Amino acid sequence: MILDQQRKIFHESWYRLSESKITLRASVRVHRQVYRGVLWYVLYEPFTNQYYRLPQGAYEFISKLSSRKTVGEVWNELLNSGMENVPSQGEVIEMLSQLYQSNMLLYEGVDDGTMLFDRNKKKVQKKVKATLLNIFFLKVPVFDPEFLLRKLKWLINILLSVPFALVWLAAIVVAAKYGIENFDTLKDQTHGFLSPSNIGWVYVCTVLVKLLHEFGHSAVVKKYGGEVHTVGIMFMLLAPLPYMDATASWSFRKKWQRVFVGAGGMIFEFFIAAVALILWANLGGGILKALAYNVFIICSVSTVLFNINPLMRFDGYYILTDVLDMPNLQQHSVSHLKYLLERYVFRKQDAEKIAETWSERFIYTFYGVASAIYRFFLFAGLVIAISEHYLILSFIMGTLLCLTMLVIPFGKFIKYIFTGPGLVNVRGRAVFTTMLVLGTLIGVLFYMPVPDTFTAPGVIEASRYENSIVGEGGVVVGVNHISNDYVHVGDTLMVLENPELEYRIEEKQGEIKEASQMYYRALEQSPENMLPIKIRLNVLNQGLNDLLERQKRLTLVAGMEGVLSAGDIENYVGRHIKKGDSIGLLLDTNSFDFVAVVSQEDVSRLFSGKPHKTSIRLNGDAFTELSTDKIQVIPTAQDKLPSNALGWHGGGDIETRTDGYSEQTAEPVYLVRTQLLDKGNKVLKMHGRSGKIRFDLGTKPLALQGIRKARQALQKYYRL
Repeated sequence: MILDQQRKIFHESWYRLSESKITLRASVRVHRQVYRGVLWYVLYEPFTNQYYRLPQGAYEFISKLSSRKTVGEVWNELLNSGMENVPSQGEVIEMLSQLYQSNMLLYEGVDDGTMLFDRNKKKVQKKVKATLLNIFFLKVPVFDPEFLLRKLKWLINILLSVPFALVWLAAIVVAAKYGIENFDTLKDQTHGFLSPSNIGWVYVCTVLVKLLHEFGHSAVVKKYGGEVHTVGIMFMLLAPLPYMDATASWSFRKKWQRVFVGAGGMIFEFFIAAVALILWANLGGGILKALAYNVFIICSVSTVLFNINPLMRFDGYYILTDVLDMPNLQQHSVSHLKYLLERYVFRKQDAEKIAETWSERFIYTFYGVASAIYRFFLFAGLVIAISEHYLILSFIMGTLLCLTMLVIPFGKFIKYIFTGPGLVNVRGRAVFTTMLVLGTLIGVLFYMPVPDTFTAPGVIEASRYENSIVGEGGVVVGVNHISNDYVHVGDTLMVLENPELEYRIEEKQGEIKEASQMYYRALEQSPENMLPIKIRLNVLNQGLNDLLERQKRLTLVAGMEGVLSAGDIENYVGRHIKKGDSIGLLLDTNSFDFVAVVSQEDVSRLFSGKPHKTSIRLNGDAFTELSTDKIQVIPTAQDKLPSNALGWHGGGDIETRTDGYSEQTAEPVYLVRTQLLDKGNKVLKMHGRSGKIRFDLGTKPLALQGIRKARQALQKYYRL
């Protein structure tokens, strides 16, 4: 056998176990499996429902154990035989300890060995205590469902048949159609999903959905001849939910069967979600519609965030390990990251190598880092979402999150650095490197000055501009100026025609002529009638003057000197325009302002001090920086945007109301006006264009900036 120089073959506690005679129990069953072209063996003890997976070299050792030979004799025989992959003494001790805990061994003369196993049992008890601390993943077994599953075998055969698969597919297609058609409504209703009035129903629906989800796993296990002996309660985010033990699938030789077991719960859950969405779309209202919506959200959100995602140790994780043929992916990823730390940071030459190929190194490294980041941000996001309605509960969950994912792991890491036996030979280097990294990190976060900046969306407006409004409705018969023409005060922009108005003028003139004749006739024949006729004449003349004034307004003239910005005004000829319509803007080209919308959190920083520098970049021209003169912060909060292009309805970043008022903001905002220094035709074409202004407030350590934002969030959302 070729010995790996970096591998520790011998162990200091070997003498305790080497003279013991140990063998597997006769009841233990053995199944062969192939992972990534490598043969593995799965040991199964039916009485305790325990499984244990062994590589080929380890199984060769276990299979040769008997009551006629000691453990030391069997190990020495394998070592002298020249067989590759003989387990080291430490691996044998750990392996036999775990098999001992699984009640798979028969033994005699193992007094010292039992003591060694008991030490391993204490380690297991420590792991149990650690699991109790990790309340997010606590599992408590409750009962054995095998008898019930046998009674329901007929139902399982129906649900996992080809005809039902077609029904499943049809339900998914129909539900997808309803989902696309009602996407906006589905999204809007999520705001009240976690409200106190609905949270009770959410939990009830979650329990029912998860029961069916776990039944899906159990059904697939039973279909392929496996047994399910454990159903219990798992505390997920402090909420008790059902779970089942599907480790029986480890004995399935075919990979696709194990994958099907992992996907069984999600397949059932997708069908439940499809049925719920179809019911929601067709129900008129009431409690049933609300329950259908709850079930749909639970099935879809929980499946995406937890079950189907391989970065969590749920269904997606086990599917991924079977597809990649990489069992214990998470544990190996953590061990590989530990190896990288010891080998390449602490320079420990005998660090235990986990990955053998470049693909394994990449997968272990990526998965170890990505899963840790995803778990932290997922649970942090859920705590923040819950805090909107349940502040005390979110505080408790946040505290547990910090303890289980930050404080305790960091404490274990520090203990490992200062007292871990594996770092005896590199203790000084490990401590120095750790302290250097921590000191550097603290220095960067709390003392290194970092630019303190923020941006705000806004639009460009001419400092002076006038909206050209049609004074009287009519049909356009002439356009004298087109867009971008320079015009003077009084220049005719557009001429309209209103035949109805002209008819009324002629009619009014005829009435005046008739009244005038009546006035002169009364002067000669009956002077006592002159006064009422005179009053009528005055009224008619006033009406005529009003009509003539309206006729004048059919000619649209420039009210100020500037450039006309009117789009396709040349195509207006022959088009009817109503009174009050705008044809465009007259812009003063001498100066332009940028009007920005600043949130309440950021505007206080402008009130407390003047920015060191401001700059503007327009959408569509991010590489051109426009300089500004001075800024003016309007000290009054507003709820109306200067342009609907800045709101959500116009594709902007500012949250606006959802009741049709596209220019009204959901929260009060402040306007900041600054003058652009760029002039000429380039700036002229920018009126109405959106962009962002960047405020440079100097430098401040990154940690202090984060603390300020956290305090603002607490004050805004929780009044703390």
